[in-house]
Amino acid sequence: MNNAVKGFCNRWVSATSFGLIPLFSIPVMTGAVTMQTPSILVYRFAFGCLGILAVLLWKRTDLRLDRKEALEIALLALLYDVEALLMILGYKYMPSGPATTLVFSYPIWTEILMLVFFHERFSWTTILAMTLAFAGVACMSGFDPSGQTKFIGVVIELMAGLAYSFYMVCMSRMKVRNMSSLKLTFYVFLFGLVFFVLFAGLFTEGVEPIRNSEMLFNLLMLGIVCTALSNVMLIPAVKQIGATLTAILGAFEPLTAMIVSLLVFGDHLTPTIIIGFLLIIGAVMVLITTKMRPQTSASNC
Repeated sequence: MNNAVKGFCNRWVSATSFGLIPLFSIPVMTGAVTMQTPSILVYRFAFGCLGILAVLLWKRTDLRLDRKEALEIALLALLYDVEALLMILGYKYMPSGPATTLVFSYPIWTEILMLVFFHERFSWTTILAMTLAFAGVACMSGFDPSGQTKFIGVVIELMAGLAYSFYMVCMSRMKVRNMSSLKLTFYVFLFGLVFFVLFAGLFTEGVEPIRNSEMLFNLLMLGIVCTALSNVMLIPAVKQIGATLTAILGAFEPLTAMIVSLLVFGDHLTPTIIIGFLLIIGAVMVLITTKMRPQTSASNC
């Protein structure tokens, strides 16, 4: 029982800290002094890498990679980068709470990929989950009288969830699936950091400097709390309460983002958004509880 309580606490910290991404990213995007999204992600992954590296060094983890592992991680990092970029971009077009909920729909996308590419059979639970998810997306995208949600934002966040589902499916069939979860997460973030530095140099004016203490604080929290802490706390949770319960408690991620959206940013909570939130969470829970696959990586999206 004591071990289970620790597992629940670890997962709650992990999911809640990840759900705080809007709290620290949106002020950097919309404040008096702003920063472009690629640069935000450079600092997020840079500070996140430092936090995870400290844990790896403390555990004296062997950090060596062979060539095949490096190539596989490069592909995973690219997919993860697409998800991270689209997730934050979507905040420009819709409230952060519903946006994070749409990204959390990635288990639905994963199931679709398994059906299409690996010819898994349809089951009544799959059909039910997809129906609930479709209805939830419709509620969040089509009936917002406040005008805060734009259709392009819904599309962007759904594509973020799709990118993360590709990440999960690809990883489960790679050699690196047997690697230590924390080591794999560190290298995914490290390679992702390199990709975003290149992206910023090619498509923007380069990595922007941190201009004031408020921006530094938000970027530090984004990297240390929402990235490093979230992933570090997730790993013991999986060992203590199992993969299924850990995945179910991931619902705290969009729930936290929804609370931040309402209390901090003053976004409107309409009945259709509530219904959409519950439908999508319900769809994910149906899949997780009836058809849970063990995942080798413990990284949050």
